[in-house]
Amino acid sequence: MKLVFIVFIFFVFGTGYAANWEKVNGTPVGSSYVDVESLKKRNNVVSYTRLFDYLNPSPIGVSSSISKFTVDCISEKITWIGSVYYSKNMGKGKIIKEGVFNRRLYARPDSIDYATMKFVCNYKQMTT
Repeated sequence: MKLVFIVFIFFVFGTGYAANWEKVNGTPVGSSYVDVESLKKRNNVVSYTRLFDYLNPSPIGVSSSISKFTVDCISEKITWIGSVYYSKNMGKGKIIKEGVFNRRLYARPDSIDYATMKFVCNYKQMTT
């Protein structure tokens, strides 16, 4: 099982990850970006990769995270697939922590997740 997890993390979040990060929004905590090249739409469901860049490192040394999500743009249900947490900004540096969650959530309208969901669901250059 651990091997499957490692292979998943390598393919989804590998250190050679090429991305075209577009800033979605910023907060007093940090800034959220979406890799517009990762956007994939099937019917009303969009999969995407989000980078969150913290203004200040966390107590365990996390400065950024790269997470994989899917969202049903009709029901506004988000599935947080997994994340990798890095020691440096913009998904660089040493991996501090990683996890596969498959957790469903509904974003509050004033949240980063909600702004990101609206961004990816309305992204004009995405093909179906």
